[in-house]
Amino acid sequence: MFVATWRSVKWGGVLQMKAKIILAIVQAIILPAYALGQTLYSFDSTEDLFAPAEAWPAWRETLERHRAEREAIHRCVIDENQCTRQLKGLRLVLVRGSELTLDQQVRLVNRYINRQQYKDDRVSANSDAGNQWMTLTEFLDHGGDCEDFAAAKYFVLREFGVGAEDMRIVIGREPNRATHHAMLAVRLDEGVWLLENDNSIHRNGYQDINNFVYAINEQSIWDHEK
Repeated sequence: MFVATWRSVKWGGVLQMKAKIILAIVQAIILPAYALGQTLYSFDSTEDLFAPAEAWPAWRETLERHRAEREAIHRCVIDENQCTRQLKGLRLVLVRGSELTLDQQVRLVNRYINRQQYKDDRVSANSDAGNQWMTLTEFLDHGGDCEDFAAAKYFVLREFGVGAEDMRIVIGREPNRATHHAMLAVRLDEGVWLLENDNSIHRNGYQDINNFVYAINEQSIWDHEK
């Protein structure tokens, strides 16, 4: 009786061990990252396309101001004497970064923009104005919050020739908080990179957020919650 019981216990332990090994393999290979508390961002969700970028007045006006300011940026790149104090650092990044590979330019821009001052630009909790989008020059002058950091990275990478269709300013809902977070998504050959304000880059397209809410670039708006 004892031998039979021991064999039963021993065999049950073997089965449990095999089950644990199989579960570990599934988690490591089969389970997607969102099962571990992460969400994947993809450029391929065409059904999320919502409207042209011009449909959002605040963002349209920001793009218009930025286009008007690009002439001063270009003059600064050509002639350092034409630079304002804020644009001298940008000129250095654009000139030195022009010979880098795309992935090196992305890392450079992420570090450069993240050096700027973080400042909450919401007018007030009860204001209808909400967050105020900034141009690149305005951001370099005054700093901004997370969506301004993402937009500034977008604008600088556009100066490097990165296509608008390969970048989006993405807004996500943070876990366990009633707040949102912005990051820049860049599509490279090896996948999607998500650029964060702490200099980290999520190179696999996954992020520790509950879900993505919407995304914008100078062409379109995507609604990821509809």
